[in-house]
Amino acid sequence: MTRMRLVREAYEQLLKDDPDTNITLYGLRTIVKSGIIPTIKLGRKTLLNYDYLLEYFQKGDNCDKDCKGQIRPQQ
Repeated sequence: MTRMRLVREAYEQLLKDDPDTNITLYGLRTIVKSGIIPTIKLGRKTLLNYDYLLEYFQKGDNCDKDCKGQIRPQQ
């Protein structure tokens, strides 16, 4: 089952799941705008897969190219 959320809804769910998170709404929007997290546009609204977002935060991007300017997991 896919849990699609608006960006704000995904952020609010993230706060419920992890109240001590360091991710801000602005930070999440930056990740979405950069294309790191795939999204679906419905008119002016942007939906993202919440489960994929959690997976990204757990595993990281693992990009092979130059990741300068992107958020990567701390090693």
